[in-house]
Amino acid sequence: MRRWNDRMLKTKMFIAFSIVSLFIVGVTCVTFYCKNTGDVTNQTFALSKIISKQLSEMINLYTQNIQELSLAISIDPSIQNHLFEFYKASNPIHKETIGYKLNPVLFNFSYPKSYVESISIYTLDEHLYQYTKLVKPRPMMPFSSRHLSEFGRVLSNKPFMLIPADEGVGSRDKPGKVVSFIRKINKIPTQTTIGFVAIDINVNAFRIMLANPNANELEHTMHVVIADDTGRIIFENGTAPAGDSTGRFDAAVFQKPITHGELQWRDKRYLYAFERSHYTGWNTVILIPKDVVLLKQKRIQDIVFIVGAVSMMLVAAVSYMLSHQITLPLHKLMRKMSRVELGDFNQRMEYEGNNEIGRLSKMYNHMLDSISRLIHQVYESRLAENHAQLSALHAQINPHFLYNTLNIMKSISRLRGIEEVAEISESLAGLFQYSMKNLAHPVPLRKELEHIHNYFKIQQHRFGDRMELWCDVPEPLLDAAILKLTIQPLVENAVNHGLRKMKNGGRIHIQAFRRDHALVLEVTDNGEGMSEAERTQLQASLDNSTPLDHDHGVTNGIGVLNIHQRIQLSYGKEYGLKVASAPGRGTTVTLLFPNES
Repeated sequence: MRRWNDRMLKTKMFIAFSIVSLFIVGVTCVTFYCKNTGDVTNQTFALSKIISKQLSEMINLYTQNIQELSLAISIDPSIQNHLFEFYKASNPIHKETIGYKLNPVLFNFSYPKSYVESISIYTLDEHLYQYTKLVKPRPMMPFSSRHLSEFGRVLSNKPFMLIPADEGVGSRDKPGKVVSFIRKINKIPTQTTIGFVAIDINVNAFRIMLANPNANELEHTMHVVIADDTGRIIFENGTAPAGDSTGRFDAAVFQKPITHGELQWRDKRYLYAFERSHYTGWNTVILIPKDVVLLKQKRIQDIVFIVGAVSMMLVAAVSYMLSHQITLPLHKLMRKMSRVELGDFNQRMEYEGNNEIGRLSKMYNHMLDSISRLIHQVYESRLAENHAQLSALHAQINPHFLYNTLNIMKSISRLRGIEEVAEISESLAGLFQYSMKNLAHPVPLRKELEHIHNYFKIQQHRFGDRMELWCDVPEPLLDAAILKLTIQPLVENAVNHGLRKMKNGGRIHIQAFRRDHALVLEVTDNGEGMSEAERTQLQASLDNSTPLDHDHGVTNGIGVLNIHQRIQLSYGKEYGLKVASAPGRGTTVTLLFPNES
């Protein structure tokens, strides 16, 4: 059975260590996984924000170059002169001839700019002059008068407009979208509008901005969309799937206060972040496929699982070895203690380690030494106790002898007719008999009052009619339980300190009553009283006293501090003595007892 208990202890320790350790490892792995998963998502958002911001700024610079080109075209003297000739000419052939004159000028502006697909000059009467780099030009779709009127209204408040156009064919015969950059041409120096310049930009040039040979895995898989506030797609770095003819992005994303999040688009989940350009009015959106992020999270999950499994196996092995190392000396200690239980106190532990088990072994050995020493001490103390009891029995002979002698004196005095001596002997014998009994046991109040009357009879033989004792105690309170010798010392204080100088009229008044749940006893004299300083000192000594204190600082009274401490030790701090006194008005000592009658 003991071996089975030993195995149970070892198993319990192993299970306890394993559970705690595995819990810590599990919580650590889960926390690490959750934190890293969150970090991956946050890093994806942060990277998307950086790329969208950088790409948006690059497009702004790109647009600024085009704006500078449009400004150069609008103020070019040749173009200004040709348009001036256009408005003066009335012959349609002459107007067409101006187009041939403008062609080389527009060629000079567009040739150095690879991203310019074509440049168009519109007159106010919808006449169009165009130069294009396309090998197979698109069918010309000039702006109508309504468009030109709208351009004039909008461009009165801002320098240019960006208008997405239909798909065309790039300079390399690859399909791509174009954006028309519209600007007014103002006559110099009058600044009156004489036409519009439209520069068509092939947005496939934006792909050059995305080319990054050092791009990481996320950048290779990201999808870039440039769209206006209505959701119309200006550019995207991939091709739209079959069946998607809308060419629109979810415009509700641009209305949200947060510029990143997760969305469903074209039947696929993405993490997105976008940056809006106040210069172009476009939104640059970076889309990261959710499955790419989940793949990275899956890798983290696999790493955490492998590390957690290895850690758990190591923890289990260490827990087993640790429980074995702890329980082995404990098993030995249990066997030693079993022998001690049978009475063999010579079973000492021999463990050389300086760890807790070693200290426990030393304490066990010290305990056996102490037990052996205490056995001898108890044996010797028993002998000393028996000797002390014999001495106490001899010591009790003297009070009993004195009590018996007083009774003999009382009998002889009454036989010879000396009644005063007999009364004093009887009162004194009563005092000795009452005082010799156990002080720790409560007595009825009536017994304490009888003891006080015996004491006062003796004092009246000493002082005569100079003082008197009044007791005002209701009959139901005579059986109330109080501690022995708690009132008589106060009466003695009143006699020796309060009334000793009075020639006559001295009075001691004892009264008892109930107040709330307490029994209140008051001992009042009409003696000389105490000064306020003396009363305060006495009361402070009572309030601050402890059972280890003596009567230091208490000079006015006999055993007052002792009475106070006895009451509080027996009944609690809420009981005890209170002193009230004034010079020439006497002293009142109030005793509080629990009402246990």
